[in-house]
Amino acid sequence: MYKIFYTPESEDNLADIFEFIWEDNLFYATKVLTSIKSTIDILKLFPLSWKGIDNNKRMVVDSSYWYTIIYNFESWNIYILSIYKYKNNWF
Repeated sequence: MYKIFYTPESEDNLADIFEFIWEDNLFYATKVLTSIKSTIDILKLFPLSWKGIDNNKRMVVDSSYWYTIIYNFESWNIYILSIYKYKNNWF
């Protein structure tokens, strides 16, 4: 099983997502973060199942709330690089 690591940028992304939603609804903010983290947990078992975008980077979309997760992996490690709303661009 792969091990998940969050970059500082991805941790900031999660905090920003939570804070933005939390302003309106704490319950919903928690629900969205739980969904994103559940999607990330699936990567532990199936890191190659999602679309490659360049070099070693891949992306997966949280289907419940349409957040895109950009990640790469080396050996048995997965690095979460960025998390953003699907309509936005990561670069």
